[in-house]
Amino acid sequence: MTAATAPTTAVSSQAAGRRKVLIWHWGRRGGGVRYTYELVKELRHDPALELHLSLSRQGDIFTELDALGLPGFHIDTYTDIPSAVTALLRLPLVRSRFWRYVREQGISVVVCTMSHLWDVPVLWRRPRDVAFVFVLHDALPHSGDDVPIRKRMLDREISESDGIVALTEHTRKLVTEVNRFPSDRVWVIPLGVFPYADSVTAAPATAANRPLQLLFFGRLMPYKGLDLLLDAYRMLKQAGKNVALRIAGPGDIGPYQAQLAGLADVDLDIRWIPEEEVGAVFRDIDIVVAPYRGASQSGVLVTSGAAGIPAVVTPVGGLAEQVLHEQTGIVADAATPEAIAAAVTRLVDDDALRRRCGEGARQHAADVLSWASIAAQFSPILRSVTPRRPGGGA
Repeated sequence: MTAATAPTTAVSSQAAGRRKVLIWHWGRRGGGVRYTYELVKELRHDPALELHLSLSRQGDIFTELDALGLPGFHIDTYTDIPSAVTALLRLPLVRSRFWRYVREQGISVVVCTMSHLWDVPVLWRRPRDVAFVFVLHDALPHSGDDVPIRKRMLDREISESDGIVALTEHTRKLVTEVNRFPSDRVWVIPLGVFPYADSVTAAPATAANRPLQLLFFGRLMPYKGLDLLLDAYRMLKQAGKNVALRIAGPGDIGPYQAQLAGLADVDLDIRWIPEEEVGAVFRDIDIVVAPYRGASQSGVLVTSGAAGIPAVVTPVGGLAEQVLHEQTGIVADAATPEAIAAAVTRLVDDDALRRRCGEGARQHAADVLSWASIAAQFSPILRSVTPRRPGGGA
């Protein structure tokens, strides 16, 4: 791989007087990359801001981001373990060039749109007169990702921040109470709608012989509660409910094989789902189920809502903020198979409720979760945020 470079695009004289903001995310795939793209695409229309980007050239949608024509400092990260080891050797040089770019371009605010393993080493040498805003998706690592060093790194990113954008009120509460971050420097701005729903076709009208399609979508991590859903699904089938289940996402299906044994109408797609195929996962789905044991929020719920699909969620973390009970879906009474089965049953048995929640989810996504709305909340923060600990030097 080549060393990091700092390609720049000439900034017009019209940029004079605008606040210079660098949007930074070195992740390669998943929600962080898409979040960065959708946010930047709207923020670039703010005449008070001059946007710069810092991205990984190995990012899934780097070409789309680069096509926005914004000046930036882009780097090569890695694609596998050997290249990751090699890339680590270059990190001190990358860090030096990154902050040099910030200095030379006169950037006042750096925004990290999602935590990355390289963030902390880079932040060690941050100029203290440059404000750092951190978009906090999760205040605590998920079960399965909660190795001690990951928690320490996340805590360091939080402590280095001059402002935090939390995606849910649940996350805001955690970061102010657990990390004791100043509450007046935390803003709650929800996750916006990704464009996957644009290609989703509505589920066909219910027919007597057509099972209602349930969907579990995402990585097969313990905290996501697939085992709870499989027990709930068995209960639904035993109760004679005409339902089917689609499970899509990467991970090890092995721990769930005993629960899957003998279950009818289960479709498995156990792999990383490329962006261009995400819409197809939601095609003809009637109900999305998020049976999580804990979660600050879920991008799956935003996509399903935009597609007009009602959701069933457990009452944990920020999920009950994303799903409005009996308006966009059903919040189960507890994170148990029995409660999940009871919540799904309500939508299965009541066609009018299911349709009403689906339409409510679509309207909520259009009104509250559009990226124009998200950017309108972001812009005032970026125009005014200042360092908590002002002072020069690196």
